[in-house]
Amino acid sequence: MSAAIGGLIAVLLLLQGSAPLRKSDLVRLLSGSALSSAELAQLVSRHCLTFEPTERDRHDFRLLGADSAMVAAVEGCARRSAARRAVVVAHVRATSKPPAAPPPPPPAPLAPPAPPPSPRASERSGFVSGGGQRGTAATQLPRPLVFEARDSIGALLPAQTVAFTGINARIQPPTAATDAAGQVRVGVTLGERAGSATVIGTIGVVEKQVAFNVAAGPAAQLAVACGLSSVSGHFAIRPDSEIVLRVSAQDAFANATPLLGLRAAVADARIFRVMHIAQDSTLGTVTLKPDQAGTTSLAVIANGMRQYLTVTVPPRAAPGNVDCR
Repeated sequence: MSAAIGGLIAVLLLLQGSAPLRKSDLVRLLSGSALSSAELAQLVSRHCLTFEPTERDRHDFRLLGADSAMVAAVEGCARRSAARRAVVVAHVRATSKPPAAPPPPPPAPLAPPAPPPSPRASERSGFVSGGGQRGTAATQLPRPLVFEARDSIGALLPAQTVAFTGINARIQPPTAATDAAGQVRVGVTLGERAGSATVIGTIGVVEKQVAFNVAAGPAAQLAVACGLSSVSGHFAIRPDSEIVLRVSAQDAFANATPLLGLRAAVADARIFRVMHIAQDSTLGTVTLKPDQAGTTSLAVIANGMRQYLTVTVPPRAAPGNVDCR
C-alpha cells in the first residue's frame, strides 16, 4: 500500500511540474504508478529525461513492465535530446559578434554581501563500497552499501539527503542523510528473481547506480512438464505413444537450481515403463511407454525430493494427439 501511495504522489508531483524525469523517477512510476501504460508513455514524451538511456536501462525498464509504447517514448526523448544538442552547437557557431555594450551606468551603493551558496553534490559523488556483492534470492547482503557525497572540488558533504531506488532489491532505509564524513550506509535485501539486481542512489540531480548478482536458493521443489504444460497430481497418456516428461529443480521462488540424481519409479510396470532417463546440470527428461490400460503412480526423484504423480492409460486413444491431460 505504501509503495502504491508513494508512486501516486510521485505521479502527482511530476504532473504539476515540467522537470525532465530521472531514472529513479521512471523506476518508481513503473513499480507503483496507477497510470496506464499509454499515460506513462505520454508522461515520458511530455517531460523527457535527464539521462541518456543505456541498453542496461532499457533492459531494467522492460523487467519492470515497460511495454513497446513506453520504450518508444524513451527512445524518442533520447533522439530529441541529441537533436537539441546539435542545434545549440550549430547556433553558437553561427552567432555573429554581438554589438558593443553601452557604457555602464554609475555604480550603485554597495549592498551587503550575499551569504555563500550552500554546497551542491557533483558527479564526484557515488558508491564507494558494497557494490558487486553476490547473494541468494530474498536474502540481505552481508556488507552495507556506502554512498559518498562530494562537491565539484571533491570536498565531502555532510547532512545531504540521498534517496535509494532498487530494481529486484529492497533498500533500508530508502532515504538517509550523509554523516560528518559525507557518507551514508544502507542495507540491501535482494529480490526473489535470480540474475541481477540494481540500486540507484540519487542526490539532487546526480544519479549513480551499482549492480549485484542474485543466485537461486537451495532446491525446494521439483517441477514436471509435458509438452507446453506443467503436470501435477493426475494426468493421462495415450496408449499408442511414448511421452517425454521434463524435470527441473527450483528454489522457493521458482528459480532454476542444479538438478541432481534424477530417477523415476513406477508402482505397476505392467501399465507403463520408464524407457529412458537423461539429465544435464539444470534439466532432465523421463521417457514413458504405455503397455496396457490402467492407472498407477509414478515417483520422480531428484535432489533428495520426490514428486508423486498418478498416471492413467485409457483403453484406446482419445481423439487428437495430445498427451498429459
